[in-house]
Amino acid sequence: MEKNHADLHVHSTCSDGVHTPTELVRMASEIGLAGLALTDHDTVDGIQEFLKADGPDSLERVPGVEISTEHRGSEVHLLGYFVPTDSLKLSTKLKKCEEARKVRFPKMIAKLREIGIDIQDREIQLILRGVQSPGRPHVARLLIRQGVVKDFKEAFQRFLVPGKPAYIKKERMETIAAIKLLRQVSAPPVMAHPLVVRTDDLRGLLLEFKAAGLAGVESHYDYSQIAHKTAPIILEHAVEGLGLIETGGSDYHGDSAHDTLGRVTVPMEIIEQLRESAENG
Repeated sequence: MEKNHADLHVHSTCSDGVHTPTELVRMASEIGLAGLALTDHDTVDGIQEFLKADGPDSLERVPGVEISTEHRGSEVHLLGYFVPTDSLKLSTKLKKCEEARKVRFPKMIAKLREIGIDIQDREIQLILRGVQSPGRPHVARLLIRQGVVKDFKEAFQRFLVPGKPAYIKKERMETIAAIKLLRQVSAPPVMAHPLVVRTDDLRGLLLEFKAAGLAGVESHYDYSQIAHKTAPIILEHAVEGLGLIETGGSDYHGDSAHDTLGRVTVPMEIIEQLRESAENG
């Protein structure tokens, strides 16, 4: 790993990661990261622990969030950076997102039980201990623990994507509204893993989102599990000349396909660009 680089996309036990915010700080320090952003799904509950955890002063910590949104029927994830933890407007919206996740989770379990997969209550309690924002990865872990599938990829492909037996659509915030919300609380919005989004015109989508206030795009991401080798070229053409901050990160959860903290990083100057965007509103 190059020095003076940051991983700007990681998840903790407060959403669907397997490590606490404190553990993530320790791990980032041990591998020599210069910067780290905590971007849990639809919650900022782990940020205070993340910022206060013991660690070297040299490790730049960026409070973030990843919000699940929807635009014209397609799921779009937004990363917000330098998010405030004392914003009533933001916390109210995120609580609604959390509640949507909590409502969906038991419905997915019920669907699995309907097709004969006996998910044990004690296993659910273990998986969800300390979790504020449960999601499909937690269901995948249950399926793996009970020997139904061998890994995350199989769990999602067989059960957890649209059209499969345990998929339940989650109520999501509208993307443009979420971009504007993040801008209102001075947290630069960035489009996460853009090639995951179902669209025939990524550049057009980025232009539309930029007009609404989008500050950046996650150009650096590991697409080995989901996209073609030409992914970097597609992205390069899509973002060329748009003036968006090009962020990146590992999307580290601890036990998913993106299983290496610091696997994808960006130079530390990207954090400075995000900070400047936050300060300028």
